[in-house]
Amino acid sequence: MNIDEIAAIARRRLPNFVYEYIEGGSDDEVSLANNRAIFERYRFTPRTLTDVSQRSLTCQVLGREIAMPLIIAPTGFNGMITRDGDMKLARMAAKWRIPFTLSNASTTALEEIATVAESWNWMQIYFYRDRDYVEKLMARCEAAGFDTLVITTDSAIYGNREWDARNYTRPLVLDWYNKLHTLTRPGWIKDVLYPNGVPTFKNLGDLLPPAKPRSRALPPPLAVI
Repeated sequence: MNIDEIAAIARRRLPNFVYEYIEGGSDDEVSLANNRAIFERYRFTPRTLTDVSQRSLTCQVLGREIAMPLIIAPTGFNGMITRDGDMKLARMAAKWRIPFTLSNASTTALEEIATVAESWNWMQIYFYRDRDYVEKLMARCEAAGFDTLVITTDSAIYGNREWDARNYTRPLVLDWYNKLHTLTRPGWIKDVLYPNGVPTFKNLGDLLPPAKPRSRALPPPLAVI
């Protein structure tokens, strides 16, 4: 019925470390709380005795009409939440006629996202140190029909995600509590891990060590400008 219920469903379904990756922010989460509080300050002004037989949320974005003033923002690791998570988001965006932004740290190749019918796909781009890679990625986007790039510029310093620090004994190695907790989520294991194991990054291949394409191999300095 509402976002809180969706969050409760996610908490019941997902391993602890995955849920807290989605739900948590950095340090004391002041910015996260403020981002939510901003929307709570908006108020609708009711107008009665008005013809509401014809209503529309359509608007223009970059010269194209979309069904409502919403865009799906880039989120990484969607394949750790559900199998083919990026594809599911792209299909829903196409169904509701809004743009979908694919994360650079996605577990689905941008060329696969491009196969979704009637979709308007955008691509997130970081200013990686390896500028040749950035150019190659942009060329892939152009060849696949992505006509809009979303530039992320706030990644020179990563946020200190305390929830993640508590869940791992060292970078991307779960502690015993989270390993055992994951075993209590057989539905997630079947959906996400079976039969191929941890989802792999599909758009970062040229930046990762050849033998380590999986999500646990992502080195922190990649996104430094």
